[in-house]
Amino acid sequence: MQPRRLKDLELIAISDIYGDILRVGGLISALEPTASENRIIVVAGDISIEKVSQKSVTDSMTMLSEACKHLFYVPGDSDPKDFEAALPNAKNLDRKNCIVQNGDIKIGLIGLGGAPNSSVRTGESLPNLWDESIPIVGEQLSTELKINVEKVMQGHPDCIILVTHSPPYGIADRSKPITLKEMAVLEDLLEELKEEPKPEAEKEPTQSSEPKRKTPTSPKHLGSRILRDFVKYYKPDMHIFGHVHKEGGKAEQDSGTRFFNVSHLSPLPYRLTGRKFLTVKLTRENITTSFNHVIMENNLPFNEFIEKYL
Repeated sequence: MQPRRLKDLELIAISDIYGDILRVGGLISALEPTASENRIIVVAGDISIEKVSQKSVTDSMTMLSEACKHLFYVPGDSDPKDFEAALPNAKNLDRKNCIVQNGDIKIGLIGLGGAPNSSVRTGESLPNLWDESIPIVGEQLSTELKINVEKVMQGHPDCIILVTHSPPYGIADRSKPITLKEMAVLEDLLEELKEEPKPEAEKEPTQSSEPKRKTPTSPKHLGSRILRDFVKYYKPDMHIFGHVHKEGGKAEQDSGTRFFNVSHLSPLPYRLTGRKFLTVKLTRENITTSFNHVIMENNLPFNEFIEKYL
């Protein structure tokens, strides 16, 4: 009798969840319950945010931990640098490494939390930023990444996965910096669209006849140059990240590395683009990936669908 072969290893990747219990619950409802023993969940930062209660953050991480065998995460720029999820199957990958064996599949993971301060607006106060333009800071980050990937490589894994909050420079990182205040404004977009427009006579008079200055709209790269150089040299099989919401749900491939921006589960700041999570199926012979939508109900009225899922 041949030994029973374990199911393929499933990896679910998300980021920028901001302690949102409803969104996390929607994700879990979309997952197959019986696959949890062969599932890894990766959260690529921004697990919390200042205005969300600690209980919501704890509950959302607990829900994720109960839906998988291993829960890996890195803190994002909105998380405290010392963020820790006190859960038995959860591990903080920030500046650390880990090898996971699941049957005949072995994967190595390394991580880096936070984000470069050049990726947010000047003067914006966030708890977990670093300035990679300072030589000593850049050298320290590069050295820690190098040490961790070389430790993982010694274990000869079938697949090496880099998990960071920041994208690498030039890969799925094009956007304008977005403030939390702007996110809140964009969250109200649908409500504003529902309002009836005022008749022309009722419109408030303008304060000045001078033409308004146009806000710059050309996108810029918000990714990390240190991560770009690291990935270019070591070529991990996958790089999973978030942070730049406008590029959420985007996948790219370059020089043997697959890149995934998974900052698409949260509705902030772009509700109308939908919500997705990354699914990776791993065997020793093959890796398949897909972005899947958090949609569980059929035949919903259009307005209800928009409000619930977008």
